[in-house]
Amino acid sequence: MRRFQKQTLDRENSQSGIQNSHEEALLNQLLSELQLENRISPGKKQRYRRVLLRQYVVKHAARLACLVFAAALLAPGTVVPASVSEVSAAPASDASSVQVSFRVDGLIPVREITAQINEHSLSVESSSYQNYQITVEENGYLLLDIYSATGLHSSHSMEISGIDEEAPVVTSHQLEDGELILWISDGDGVGIDYDSITAQLEGSGAKTAPSRIDASTGCVAFPTPQQAMLITIADKNGNYRVLSFTPM
Repeated sequence: MRRFQKQTLDRENSQSGIQNSHEEALLNQLLSELQLENRISPGKKQRYRRVLLRQYVVKHAARLACLVFAAALLAPGTVVPASVSEVSAAPASDASSVQVSFRVDGLIPVREITAQINEHSLSVESSSYQNYQITVEENGYLLLDIYSATGLHSSHSMEISGIDEEAPVVTSHQLEDGELILWISDGDGVGIDYDSITAQLEGSGAKTAPSRIDASTGCVAFPTPQQAMLITIADKNGNYRVLSFTPM
């Protein structure tokens, strides 16, 4: 048993000696290249060895830490998904659309952002780093899907309600002096497109323009038709209403 312990101890000492010899050879090579081999005392030589060993350990420890950090960032599910902040919705001056701006916050770069409203896909534009814009032309719930470079996915939604989608309405009408007179209104909408108001006779398909228009009062008049007539009234956003008039 003592012989076995002695052999084990001799083997460990031998391996330690080999390691020290490698360190000694490396140190001697460095000193030789620096032309300091004959100028360094044994005490300073040991000090240089400790400095080299400390630098070696620090360098490899830093490399290992970087690898662990990179693995944590790139591994799916190990990082909190991106979030949306600084959301703003600015209606256009004619209420025909809403400009939605937002920022994406997250450690991982964004690979793709998709947007849709009422199952219609929308284009997402990048205004600056991590800042995006979307032009929305209809009311509903805007859904954002954000995909990071590592495959992380997050969804965000917001309600859009500032777009005029209501067609003009007829508030009153009457027959007077051979004219069909209509009073129309667009409420809080963008306003009536008076130039686009037309009428079409159902039988012949002939189109008839208004005989007079007073935009200040919302009054529109047509010559009293002798047959059924369809009248189309639209606002400046393209919302329109079709009225049917049948003479008695």
